[in-house]
Amino acid sequence: MRVGESREKHQYDQHINTLDNSGYVRMFEDFLDFFWEELTCKIPHVLDFGSGPTPVLAHLMQQRGANIDCYDKFYQPTPIFEGKTYDLITSTEVFEHLFNPLETLKDLSQHLKSGGYLALMTLFHDNEMEHFWKWWYRRDPTHITFFTPHTFEVMAQMCDMHVVKTDTKRVIVLQKR
Repeated sequence: MRVGESREKHQYDQHINTLDNSGYVRMFEDFLDFFWEELTCKIPHVLDFGSGPTPVLAHLMQQRGANIDCYDKFYQPTPIFEGKTYDLITSTEVFEHLFNPLETLKDLSQHLKSGGYLALMTLFHDNEMEHFWKWWYRRDPTHITFFTPHTFEVMAQMCDMHVVKTDTKRVIVLQKR
């Protein structure tokens, strides 16, 4: 069941997603370490799609030399990415909130340069139904869509992309053909 936007934003406002939260920062450092060195563009133009109220990931990428645009449905709602293409688009802990993730993936792929990357983070489930019903991640009322790495392989093909790598737990990197 989908919750309303005001309840959804209220849920996000409860998070402590700041540079002062060392665990949160470490999660993003690990995310970047997983793929950053493999980027073909060493000073990438990046869109952080779903950057949150405090764009911690954007800050960390700026420290690595990237030029960043941020978008967030609630906190930075101006679609700054319109009419632009990027070397890299990141989207962390966003896709599980989307009613139509394929439509969003198609839209994001239109904003990637040829050979550009889309790095996503969402907790993957293991396809075991018994585990799924007990899984804490699905109990968040704002989480309405769940994925496996294979789900992203199929969606990537539909968007003229392919999977470059995944940790099979929560990170997947796609590349536009």
